[in-house]
Amino acid sequence: MSSERKFPPACWAEAEGILLLRSIATGMVRLSQVANTGATTLPYPDEAQRALNSTILTCLLLKAEPPTSLLKLVEWAAHRPVDRWPAALPPDAVPPGSLLLDKATRQPTQLCYEWAVDAEDSASLYSEQRYMTIAAQRCQEEVHPEAYHAFRRLLVRRPVLTHRELTTLPAAGNGELEALGDLLRDIYQPTPASYLDQEQRTYTACARCHTLLHPTTEGGLWCERQRCRDMGTVRRGREYRADHGGGIHLLIRPLRQWVSEPGTWEIRMARRLTNNGADVELWPGFGNYGMRVRLPDGTALAVDCKDWASPALLGRQAKPPPPDPPYDRCTWVVPSARLRDRPGFRATFERYRSSSSPDLITDRELVGTVRQLVGPVALRNRHTGMALDRGDEPREGLF
Repeated sequence: MSSERKFPPACWAEAEGILLLRSIATGMVRLSQVANTGATTLPYPDEAQRALNSTILTCLLLKAEPPTSLLKLVEWAAHRPVDRWPAALPPDAVPPGSLLLDKATRQPTQLCYEWAVDAEDSASLYSEQRYMTIAAQRCQEEVHPEAYHAFRRLLVRRPVLTHRELTTLPAAGNGELEALGDLLRDIYQPTPASYLDQEQRTYTACARCHTLLHPTTEGGLWCERQRCRDMGTVRRGREYRADHGGGIHLLIRPLRQWVSEPGTWEIRMARRLTNNGADVELWPGFGNYGMRVRLPDGTALAVDCKDWASPALLGRQAKPPPPDPPYDRCTWVVPSARLRDRPGFRATFERYRSSSSPDLITDRELVGTVRQLVGPVALRNRHTGMALDRGDEPREGLF
């Protein structure tokens, strides 16, 4: 990739609309956190008030009509596509037609969280990093990778826990999660009242991803995961009484978005790759990257599954994972549907990524390439019983 095709980082930082969009996204996330507790009163959160002030100032400078209140700004975020806001943004910085808030629930969209994480002063508040670092450090100190794997699988499979489960889980079974009991209580919070069916006094989980569905203003239910919404009709899963097991706790949104969702996909991808003859290790090195995929010729691939709404922000986040355990190549995998729905996704990612960042391929490309590389070797060795020839010439493909 030639350097002139890249988008210089300085230009991104200097673009007037970048700081505004980060501020608005952060303000909307913070406002949603307060609103979910049922405590939306004056004064509003500082982040939300700053976002309103910045938007009004920008509109006045551009001689555009500004939102007259924070409630008006919320309406903008829920109904006005970001690419139509009065803000000067770099090329392809936001997907056309995308919103910061869902229309039917006023909950932050995935894109909104992506922009909040892009803001350096608030990234740690809206990402998974600090929680996963604590879990990795404790498990590493105990030399207990099984505990780390149990923790990751819990976040993937059980985004909802009852209070009783939350208090007894660390000591249950063989006590793998015992060292993480206080962390679990930090990341599984009492479920916001906005998720509650007030008449039935129940919460409803999504049958596909198991996180809670959010009631909409039209009386329906909404899943925060784009993958579930793309499948069409919402599928109602388990129902929880509000008082069941001492109350219902929900995994915090950053971990649902940045750990649970990709983790579901990583487990599924690991199964597909294993079925095609690869040796796959999930979350190696206490989560240094998503999967270590070892091929019969000795090649080791570091793979992370990423499903972002903005290829520009994904490109800006792209960097090689830590070298432990060692690997020969690193790659980020995105759903084929992302590239199908937005043909320019890969090109935008390439424009914003650094030269040392991972390659970007789709899940189908990864499985197809592994099948291509593993198949002939595995078939030959099943028939001959011979050891792998490490001197084989590399086969044609992505790796």
